[in-house]
Amino acid sequence: MRVEILEESSHYVVVALVDRSVELEAAAELVWNAVKTPAAFRTVTRGLLRMPVIANRDGEWHEGETVVGWVFLFGFVPFSRHHLHIAAIDNEHRVLRSQEHGGLVRQWNHEIEVEPISASHCRYTDRIEIDAGLFTPVVVAYARAFYALRQRRWRKLAREMKRREAS
Repeated sequence: MRVEILEESSHYVVVALVDRSVELEAAAELVWNAVKTPAAFRTVTRGLLRMPVIANRDGEWHEGETVVGWVFLFGFVPFSRHHLHIAAIDNEHRVLRSQEHGGLVRQWNHEIEVEPISASHCRYTDRIEIDAGLFTPVVVAYARAFYALRQRRWRKLAREMKRREAS
């Protein structure tokens, strides 16, 4: 994982980049199809955060869509009214970009990229630009732990999806 300071000024505006990748035991197209769904988001974030506004949401995310609702840390601690905007879904390059903000977080721009490694393996990458003012270092620490756990869950989900596809 790489954390990099992108911008700093006398007004304590700090934008940090968190970049984390993991190899998954599933075809890129299978993982990409899951990335585009709120269901996969709920699966990999279960117990870490909950966003009730998408709790019963089926289907795929839609480019240009914005979802606004409360986020609960660990599923029950109210954190903020969060704005999640799906800025881009690039099926050709398997990249999903969201622009998010809420509470302490002024900016949480998230890019997910899925790259084929072989016919049966892919690389899943999370890149997040974070601006939370003076709280940026704390939010970055949370993001590092959050995405480490999320990617462990993506490993498990990828194996399960591959097993289901084979049966």
